[in-house]
Amino acid sequence: MSFPATVIAAGGVVWRERRGTRQVLLVHRPRYDDWSLPKGKLTAHEHVLLGARREIEEETGLQVVLGPPLGVQRYTIRKNGATAQKLVHYWSAVPVDDSEFEPNDEVDEISWLPVDKARGKLSYPRDVDILDALDGVVPVVATLVVVRHAEAVKRKDWDGKDAVRPLNSTGAEVAERLTGVLAALGVNRIISSDAERCVATVTPYAAAIDRHIHLWPEISERGYDAAPDGLHGLGERAWRTGKVTAVCSHRPVLPALARELGLKVGKFSTGAFLVAHRLADGRVVHERFSAP
Repeated sequence: MSFPATVIAAGGVVWRERRGTRQVLLVHRPRYDDWSLPKGKLTAHEHVLLGARREIEEETGLQVVLGPPLGVQRYTIRKNGATAQKLVHYWSAVPVDDSEFEPNDEVDEISWLPVDKARGKLSYPRDVDILDALDGVVPVVATLVVVRHAEAVKRKDWDGKDAVRPLNSTGAEVAERLTGVLAALGVNRIISSDAERCVATVTPYAAAIDRHIHLWPEISERGYDAAPDGLHGLGERAWRTGKVTAVCSHRPVLPALARELGLKVGKFSTGAFLVAHRLADGRVVHERFSAP
């Protein structure tokens, strides 16, 4: 007997401050006549961060930047005449524009409400639990996105200097897909090892937002091997208040770099990344993702 595959969905708690009051955005779905948080199912092969941002935009008309995670809902739904599990991932989300909402088949009304009123208006207790998690992760002071470069041409297949060893075709495709993910996170500052494979990993995104890539030879394999102490002090330079900074480096360097940044990176496959948010109370909230 076969069972329907788990349905993966994503969304967010969209919030803003108005006259010292935090407001959150709820959506009304005419099909269910309920008030809920904006969310929806991922498309095939869609990265969960991209899916969250897309669904929020489609349901509310607003472009957003995703912040810290707020939790995962797990519940049972009906699918193809049977029951299936549904997992919904949520993030804090801040609007970056003031687009006008246009009613559609999925959502016919939206409402900005103070948190207490939103809590009473939500139709499902599980959504209230996600909303309540917002207080624990905002405001954010600074964000780091630590990336291992995408897949490169193998060393044994490369005759030139290692510093100029390029991405292979798979790595180049990952670098392109990474553009959407970094945009969803609102990355506005880019740091990279000066090795070609790292620079090429973040170049598509840098071009998309017309930003300069800050090259740090200290976080390259060659630079780290020559002077491991060169990482000292980079943490203060990397964590920049008010910025979302992407840092691209190499597998052998990442453990020491992570310690300098105050993070636990662990083992990363090529193109994988960690998102870390430093909160106003000094805590750091982080999560890891595989390559997009």
